[in-house]
Amino acid sequence: MKSSFGFAALFAMAATIVVAQDGDACEADIPTGVKAASVTTASSSSVNMVPVLADVNPSANSTKLYVPSKRPRFDRHNPKNVVPSKNTSCYYSANSTSGSMVVNNTMKYPTVVLEDIASIINVDCTADSVAVTFNDTTTFAKAQSAWASKSNASMVLITNHLGDCDAELERSYFLTNSISFDDETLIATASTQAANISTVATYTTIAFGNIEAAVANTTNDKRALVIDPKYTFSPSIALAEDTVLFEYDPYVTITADNASFSSEITFSGYLAYNWWLWKLEALYFDIDAGFKADLGLTADVKASYETAFSYAPASLYYGVSVPGVLELGPMLQFSVGTEIGVSAAAQLTTAFEVALANGNVHLDVLDSTKTGVSGWTPTYSAGADINGQVQAYLNPSASLTVEIAAKAFGGLIDLSTGLTAKPGFDNSFTLTGGVGVDLGGLKNITNAAGCTQGLQLNSNFTFALDAFATQWYSATLYEVEVPLLDKCYSWA
Repeated sequence: MKSSFGFAALFAMAATIVVAQDGDACEADIPTGVKAASVTTASSSSVNMVPVLADVNPSANSTKLYVPSKRPRFDRHNPKNVVPSKNTSCYYSANSTSGSMVVNNTMKYPTVVLEDIASIINVDCTADSVAVTFNDTTTFAKAQSAWASKSNASMVLITNHLGDCDAELERSYFLTNSISFDDETLIATASTQAANISTVATYTTIAFGNIEAAVANTTNDKRALVIDPKYTFSPSIALAEDTVLFEYDPYVTITADNASFSSEITFSGYLAYNWWLWKLEALYFDIDAGFKADLGLTADVKASYETAFSYAPASLYYGVSVPGVLELGPMLQFSVGTEIGVSAAAQLTTAFEVALANGNVHLDVLDSTKTGVSGWTPTYSAGADINGQVQAYLNPSASLTVEIAAKAFGGLIDLSTGLTAKPGFDNSFTLTGGVGVDLGGLKNITNAAGCTQGLQLNSNFTFALDAFATQWYSATLYEVEVPLLDKCYSWA
């Protein structure tokens, strides 16, 4: 005789993650009119996770291109712009987004950003010269006075005028040896040599997302950081109904009755590099994430068996490129994982929906003590059913990994960092009763000594948040297990 029981939709709730205390299990009633059967109890053991790569094409991956742009809210007609300075700012933006990047340099030499001067109408470059044409005599005279000064005997000209001056979509740096001026044509011609940022700067910072240049964690509270990120993308992916996730013939077939994932990711960050020391002195990312998963699984097991597997659709890539300066490669990976063990042939099903809202992570690549989290408030509902005379466990999980690869200054800096959020449910079932007993009138004896004649149900909500930074560190930022159900329904 086949026995069956179920507790589908035994729990549906919204809760803020807190460390669970004893007695936090949720109350629930067992469905009526269900038959039970005696089984032999067996203990589960750990098994190795088997990775499975999905044959699913991702959404169209994309790279967002950021190109040199004029400084926002800046008066380009101010004659002071021709005066060389050792502090410069260069902006980059993309037409399709409000996000921007700014590269700030502390220079070895006095420097002029030519695009900041409105009266410059043309810039021509050769292998050893830069000719700058003005359309205003006053500004030309101001430039002649400032650029011919002994204190500016060697200076840097930053160009963004295409032609022979720059690679496409990049700025160029030219170190001057001498400068001559033609008062009739209003052309200043500099004898120059091409340079790069490493030879003419002492310190460079890059801020992307319009955030402040530093984030202080004065309280050491890893769950109390405030961030203001600016780059957002919202990927989603769904598997076809009845997708086979794992199969080991003839023992087990695990099918996704339905599986869909969606997320909204927003990020920003900051980089600082010391050219004197050739040292990366700061690199962090602020990530704001929301994650939703809707998953239904069926496991058809023909004999005593246990395994664990992870199933990953193809990753989604959303690149950010600033040619010649910085390449960012945010990548998202959704995956499904399941641990399953049964003592005899059975069919198990489980379904859950989980949403993680307001998840914030400050990822400091160089200093793990400054990495912290806030938010990650879960809302979830789940259920499970089993047919068979067995003891079994079925522990499904869904995870989101956000990885950001960063390459700066032509590959001088090349690393990746990221986080993995993994919510899941642990479900165990134990029948210890006679065949054909009606469970409708069972008593809850959870607090009694044992469950010798009845149905033992146990379920927990689990959540872990891990961070990693290539060769520097990996760490679990937050983890919790919340008891949802721990009951014995007995007819003894």
